[in-house]
Amino acid sequence: MTTYRPKGALARAVYDKVHNDQYLEGYDMKLWYEMPKPLHKRFQTKFIDFKEPDNITMEWLDKAKFKSSNLWVQVWHIVARLFLGIFMTQTDVNGLLKRGSMFILSEAQFMELLRAGGFRIEQFSDAFEMLDIGAGDGEVTTRLVQAVFRLGPENMPLRVFTTETSWTMRERLQKRHFTVIDKITDANQVDLIACLNVLDRCADPHQILSDIHSTLSPHGRAVFALVLPYSHYVEMNTSHMPIKPLLPHWPHAQRVPFEEETTVFFEQLEGAGFRIEAWTKAPYLCEGDLRQSFYWLIDIVAVVSKK
Repeated sequence: MTTYRPKGALARAVYDKVHNDQYLEGYDMKLWYEMPKPLHKRFQTKFIDFKEPDNITMEWLDKAKFKSSNLWVQVWHIVARLFLGIFMTQTDVNGLLKRGSMFILSEAQFMELLRAGGFRIEQFSDAFEMLDIGAGDGEVTTRLVQAVFRLGPENMPLRVFTTETSWTMRERLQKRHFTVIDKITDANQVDLIACLNVLDRCADPHQILSDIHSTLSPHGRAVFALVLPYSHYVEMNTSHMPIKPLLPHWPHAQRVPFEEETTVFFEQLEGAGFRIEAWTKAPYLCEGDLRQSFYWLIDIVAVVSKK
C-alpha cells in the first residue's frame, strides 16, 4: 500500500508535524529521567531520580506546542534563518528571532538537586554571587536564580554574572538585567557557577574547567550539564572541533553504554579538582518548529564542590 504524502514543501512539513506530534503524545517521558543501568555505587548513591516531568516542565512543553502551531511565525523563521544564516551563526540568528529557548530542570528540581549537593546558602556572606557560563537567552539562568531565591532568606542581595559569545544573546541577557562579563575569570570567588551544555560546545573545555575551579568560592557549588552520547561541536571556528575534546570520541560502531560514558564524564570532573555531590538525568528540551512541537537530547546534570 502506498503511503500518502502531500505535494509541496509546506504541506509536507505540516503533514509531518501532525504525525510527529502524535508520536510525542504517546512518548513515555519517564524515560528522560531513568538510568538504563546504575553506575558504580560511589556515584550511584548521589543519584537524584526525578522520575517524571513536574508541572512546570509540562507547562513549558505546552507553551512550546502552542508556539510551534503558529504556522506563519514558523514560516517566517524558516525564511529568516535561510537569509540570516549566510552571515550569522545559528545562535545569533536564534537570538535575533527570539527563538530556540531551552529547558533542563524546573525551579523546584534545581532546588532539590542543589540541596542534595550540599548547597547551603547560609554558608555565604550577606551578598550572594552567581555566574552562568554560556547563558544563552537567560531563560535557564532565570529558573536557577529563582531556585536560589527560594533557598535563601527574603530580600537576599543577589548578583548574577553571565558569559555568552553570541552578541544577540548578550543583548537579551542585558535586557534581563544580568551582568554580562567577557570571560569567566572576570568574576572572583563566586558562590554558584552554572556551566550547562557548554563543555561540548566550546573550543577548550579543559580550560573552562580550570577557570571554574579557580573562580568558585571554597564552599561554593558548580552545576554542570553535558549531553550524552557525547558529540563535540564548536560553532565559532571553521573546523568545528575543540583543541582537546572533553571525552574520547568513540566510533559509533563502538559506542560505549550510557552509564559508562556518564562515569567517564564524572572522572573528568574529578580530575579537574571537583567532587561529585549530586547528579541526575534529565531532558535538554528545545522549542520546536514547523515539523515538531519540541525536541530533546539527554543531559547528565551534576552538582560539584571543590576538593
